Amino acid sequence: MDFEDQFESGFDYDIQTEGMRQGAEARIYTCTYLGRPAIMKERFVKKYRHPILDQRLNKARMRNELKGIVKAQELGISTPAVYFVDSHSNKIIMQRIDGCTANHWIESRREKEGDSEQFLADNLAFGKALGEAIARMHLGNLVHGDLTTSNVILKDDNFERPIFIDFGLASLGKVLAEDKGVDLYVLERAMISTHINSEKMFEAVLEGYRGFNAKQGDAVIKKLDEIRMRGRKRDMTG
Repeated sequence: MDFEDQFESGFDYDIQTEGMRQGAEARIYTCTYLGRPAIMKERFVKKYRHPILDQRLNKARMRNELKGIVKAQELGISTPAVYFVDSHSNKIIMQRIDGCTANHWIESRREKEGDSEQFLADNLAFGKALGEAIARMHLGNLVHGDLTTSNVILKDDNFERPIFIDFGLASLGKVLAEDKGVDLYVLERAMISTHINSEKMFEAVLEGYRGFNAKQGDAVIKKLDEIRMRGRKRDMTG
Protein backbone atom coordinates (compact mmCIF):
# COMPACT_ATOMS: atom_id res chain seq x y z
CA MET A 1 0.00 0.00 0.00
CA ASP A 2 1.33 3.43 -0.95
CA PHE A 3 2.00 5.77 2.00
CA GLU A 4 -0.60 8.30 0.85
CA ASP A 5 -3.32 5.65 0.78
CA GLN A 6 -3.74 5.78 4.56
CA PHE A 7 -5.30 9.24 4.21
CA GLU A 8 -8.82 9.97 2.97
CA SER A 9 -9.27 10.45 -0.76
CA GLY A 10 -12.09 10.74 -3.25
CA PHE A 11 -14.11 13.57 -1.66
CA ASP A 12 -14.85 16.97 -3.14
CA TYR A 13 -13.50 20.10 -1.53
CA ASP A 14 -14.43 23.76 -1.99
CA ILE A 15 -11.53 26.16 -2.55
CA GLN A 16 -11.78 29.84 -1.72
CA THR A 17 -9.08 31.23 -3.98
CA GLU A 18 -9.22 34.69 -2.42
CA GLY A 19 -7.50 33.15 0.60
CA MET A 20 -4.43 32.12 -1.37
CA ARG A 21 -0.87 32.98 -0.39
CA GLN A 22 2.31 31.77 -2.04
CA GLY A 23 5.63 30.71 -0.59
CA ALA A 24 8.83 29.57 -2.26
CA GLU A 25 7.67 25.97 -2.65
CA ALA A 26 3.89 25.95 -2.44
CA ARG A 27 0.62 27.83 -2.64
CA ILE A 28 -1.63 27.79 0.43
CA TYR A 29 -5.40 28.09 -0.10
CA THR A 30 -8.14 28.58 2.46
CA CYS A 31 -10.80 25.91 1.97
CA THR A 32 -13.55 23.88 3.61
CA TYR A 33 -13.26 20.09 3.67
CA LEU A 34 -16.36 18.08 4.63
CA GLY A 35 -17.59 21.07 6.60
CA ARG A 36 -14.30 21.52 8.46
CA PRO A 37 -12.12 24.64 8.19
CA ALA A 38 -9.01 23.61 6.28
CA ILE A 39 -6.12 24.73 4.13
CA MET A 40 -4.88 23.21 0.91
CA LYS A 41 -1.14 23.13 0.27
CA GLU A 42 -0.25 22.76 -3.40
CA ARG A 43 3.34 22.24 -4.47
CA PHE A 44 3.51 23.97 -7.83
CA VAL A 45 5.58 23.33 -10.94
CA LYS A 46 8.99 25.04 -11.11
CA LYS A 47 9.39 25.85 -14.79
CA TYR A 48 13.17 26.28 -14.55
CA ARG A 49 13.55 22.62 -13.54
CA HIS A 50 13.39 19.65 -15.87
CA PRO A 51 9.76 18.41 -15.75
CA ILE A 52 10.66 14.88 -14.62
CA LEU A 53 13.05 16.17 -11.93
CA ASP A 54 10.46 18.72 -10.78
CA GLN A 55 7.78 16.04 -10.51
CA ARG A 56 10.07 13.76 -8.52
CA LEU A 57 11.18 16.52 -6.14
CA ASN A 58 7.63 17.70 -5.47
CA LYS A 59 6.44 14.13 -4.94
CA ALA A 60 9.35 13.37 -2.60
CA ARG A 61 8.82 16.50 -0.52
CA MET A 62 5.10 15.89 -0.23
CA ARG A 63 5.70 12.33 0.95
CA ASN A 64 8.38 13.59 3.32
CA GLU A 65 6.00 16.15 4.77
CA LEU A 66 3.33 13.51 5.36
CA LYS A 67 5.79 11.15 7.02
CA GLY A 68 7.11 13.98 9.18
CA ILE A 69 3.62 14.96 10.32
CA VAL A 70 2.66 11.37 11.14
CA LYS A 71 5.91 10.75 13.04
CA ALA A 72 5.57 14.02 14.96
CA GLN A 73 2.04 13.12 16.03
CA GLU A 74 3.23 9.69 17.18
CA LEU A 75 5.81 11.47 19.37
CA GLY A 76 3.20 13.76 20.91
CA ILE A 77 4.24 16.83 18.91
CA SER A 78 1.40 19.15 17.90
CA THR A 79 0.86 19.43 14.13
CA PRO A 80 -2.20 20.05 11.92
CA ALA A 81 -4.26 16.94 11.14
CA VAL A 82 -4.09 15.71 7.53
CA TYR A 83 -7.54 15.27 5.92
CA PHE A 84 -6.90 14.49 2.27
CA VAL A 85 -3.99 13.79 -0.10
CA ASP A 86 -4.05 14.23 -3.88
CA SER A 87 -0.76 12.63 -4.86
CA HIS A 88 -1.29 13.24 -8.58
CA SER A 89 -1.37 17.02 -8.27
CA ASN A 90 0.78 17.26 -5.12
CA LYS A 91 -1.95 18.67 -2.88
CA ILE A 92 -2.48 18.12 0.83
CA ILE A 93 -5.58 19.30 2.66
CA MET A 94 -5.07 19.70 6.38
CA GLN A 95 -6.58 21.22 9.48
CA ARG A 96 -6.73 25.02 9.60
CA ILE A 97 -5.29 26.18 12.93
CA ASP A 98 -6.95 29.21 14.50
CA GLY A 99 -3.77 31.06 15.37
CA CYS A 100 -0.76 32.93 14.05
CA THR A 101 2.87 32.10 13.41
CA ALA A 102 5.29 32.54 16.27
CA ASN A 103 7.05 35.10 14.07
CA HIS A 104 3.89 37.23 13.89
CA TRP A 105 3.15 36.74 17.60
CA ILE A 106 6.61 37.95 18.63
CA GLU A 107 6.78 40.95 16.30
CA SER A 108 3.19 42.14 16.81
CA ARG A 109 3.64 42.02 20.58
CA ARG A 110 6.96 43.84 20.33
CA GLU A 111 5.27 46.58 18.30
CA LYS A 112 2.50 46.99 20.90
CA GLU A 113 4.44 46.45 24.12
CA GLY A 114 8.05 47.27 23.33
CA ASP A 115 10.49 45.40 25.55
CA SER A 116 8.13 45.19 28.51
CA GLU A 117 8.92 42.76 31.32
CA GLN A 118 5.89 40.62 30.45
CA PHE A 119 6.81 40.44 26.77
CA LEU A 120 10.39 39.41 27.56
CA ALA A 121 9.20 36.84 30.13
CA ASP A 122 6.73 35.34 27.64
CA ASN A 123 9.45 35.19 24.98
CA LEU A 124 11.66 33.17 27.33
CA ALA A 125 8.76 30.87 28.25
CA PHE A 126 8.03 30.35 24.55
CA GLY A 127 11.69 29.61 23.85
CA LYS A 128 11.84 27.02 26.61
CA ALA A 129 8.63 25.31 25.44
CA LEU A 130 9.94 25.32 21.87
CA GLY A 131 13.22 23.75 22.98
CA GLU A 132 11.42 21.01 24.90
CA ALA A 133 9.25 20.18 21.86
CA ILE A 134 12.27 20.06 19.54
CA ALA A 135 14.11 17.80 22.01
CA ARG A 136 11.11 15.44 22.08
CA MET A 137 11.14 15.41 18.29
CA HIS A 138 14.88 14.72 18.12
CA LEU A 139 14.75 12.01 20.79
CA GLY A 140 12.26 10.23 18.53
CA ASN A 141 14.73 10.47 15.61
CA LEU A 142 12.83 13.16 13.74
CA VAL A 143 14.65 16.25 12.47
CA HIS A 144 12.40 19.04 11.15
CA GLY A 145 14.87 20.44 8.61
CA ASP A 146 13.48 23.98 8.41
CA LEU A 147 12.99 25.28 11.93
CA THR A 148 11.99 28.94 11.92
CA THR A 149 9.46 30.97 13.89
CA SER A 150 7.40 31.10 10.66
CA ASN A 151 7.03 27.31 10.76
CA VAL A 152 5.57 27.32 14.28
CA ILE A 153 1.93 28.25 14.93
CA LEU A 154 0.53 29.39 18.27
CA LYS A 155 -3.16 28.59 18.71
CA ASP A 156 -5.04 31.22 20.72
CA ASP A 157 -1.67 32.79 21.66
CA ASN A 158 -0.76 29.68 23.66
CA PHE A 159 3.01 30.12 23.49
CA GLU A 160 3.65 27.09 25.71
CA ARG A 161 2.28 24.63 23.13
CA PRO A 162 3.95 25.24 19.77
CA ILE A 163 2.39 23.64 16.69
CA PHE A 164 4.88 22.66 13.98
CA ILE A 165 4.22 22.92 10.24
CA ASP A 166 6.11 22.39 6.97
CA PHE A 167 7.97 19.10 7.32
CA GLY A 168 8.99 18.97 3.65
CA LEU A 169 12.71 18.84 4.52
CA ALA A 170 12.35 16.50 7.50
CA SER A 171 14.69 13.58 8.19
CA LEU A 172 13.46 10.40 9.85
CA GLY A 173 15.03 7.20 11.05
CA LYS A 174 18.74 7.13 11.79
CA VAL A 175 19.60 10.76 12.54
CA LEU A 176 22.91 11.79 14.12
CA ALA A 177 23.76 14.40 16.74
CA GLU A 178 25.19 16.41 13.83
CA ASP A 179 21.78 16.45 12.10
CA LYS A 180 20.08 17.58 15.30
CA GLY A 181 22.73 20.24 15.83
CA VAL A 182 22.16 21.57 12.33
CA ASP A 183 18.42 21.72 13.07
CA LEU A 184 19.12 23.96 16.08
CA TYR A 185 21.66 26.02 14.14
CA VAL A 186 19.10 26.73 11.41
CA LEU A 187 16.66 27.91 14.09
CA GLU A 188 19.30 30.09 15.75
CA ARG A 189 20.26 31.77 12.47
CA ALA A 190 16.58 32.29 11.60
CA MET A 191 15.89 33.90 14.98
CA ILE A 192 18.91 36.20 14.74
CA SER A 193 17.99 37.34 11.23
CA THR A 194 14.28 37.82 12.05
CA HIS A 195 13.99 39.03 15.63
CA ILE A 196 15.83 41.83 17.44
CA ASN A 197 17.72 40.77 20.58
CA SER A 198 16.75 37.12 20.14
CA GLU A 199 19.88 35.73 21.84
CA LYS A 200 18.17 35.24 25.22
CA MET A 201 15.18 33.59 23.58
CA PHE A 202 17.49 31.08 21.90
CA GLU A 203 19.29 30.50 25.19
CA ALA A 204 15.87 29.58 26.58
CA VAL A 205 15.43 27.18 23.64
CA LEU A 206 18.66 25.44 24.63
CA GLU A 207 17.62 25.39 28.29
CA GLY A 208 14.37 23.65 27.38
CA TYR A 209 16.19 21.33 24.98
CA ARG A 210 18.78 20.24 27.54
CA GLY A 211 16.19 19.99 30.31
CA PHE A 212 14.06 17.52 28.36
CA ASN A 213 16.86 14.96 28.08
CA ALA A 214 20.28 15.88 29.47
CA LYS A 215 22.22 13.14 27.66
CA GLN A 216 20.89 14.10 24.24
CA GLY A 217 21.05 17.80 25.11
CA ASP A 218 24.74 17.75 26.03
CA ALA A 219 25.72 15.79 22.91
CA VAL A 220 23.68 17.90 20.49
CA ILE A 221 24.63 21.27 21.99
CA LYS A 222 28.30 20.23 21.78
CA LYS A 223 27.72 19.58 18.06
CA LEU A 224 25.93 22.92 17.77
CA ASP A 225 29.04 24.67 19.12
CA GLU A 226 31.17 22.88 16.50
CA ILE A 227 28.75 23.90 13.74
CA ARG A 228 28.84 27.52 14.93
CA MET A 229 32.64 27.45 14.78
CA ARG A 230 32.58 26.13 11.22
CA GLY A 231 30.09 28.84 10.30
CA ARG A 232 32.34 31.57 11.72
CA LYS A 233 35.32 30.22 9.79
CA ARG A 234 33.32 30.29 6.56
CA ASP A 235 32.28 33.89 7.28
CA MET A 236 35.92 34.89 7.82
CA THR A 237 37.21 33.21 4.67
CA GLY A 238 34.22 34.20 2.52
